[in-house]
Amino acid sequence: MYEYVEYTEKLKSLLEDIFNEEFMQDNTRFSGFESFKYSSAVFINWDADQLIYNKEVFDNFVKESTNFSSWEEMVQAGTSKYFNIKKQGGI
Repeated sequence: MYEYVEYTEKLKSLLEDIFNEEFMQDNTRFSGFESFKYSSAVFINWDADQLIYNKEVFDNFVKESTNFSSWEEMVQAGTSKYFNIKKQGGI
């Protein structure tokens, strides 16, 4: 199954914020989100206006290279952590 996501500037900025270096180093084998995008470029074109990817294949990449079982779980964890910190005045 393929996923289609409008990759707006707002979404790009949000992903950069939630997948900061601390999050990526604590939860993945990457030093930052740029490294993650570079390594996953074979599965997803991060430079496009719309992200189109095979969910199963991309989830397997996430499972093998992070502490998460899927891209959705990774996004949820990053979002939750980011907004909890922001709510507490840390950002």
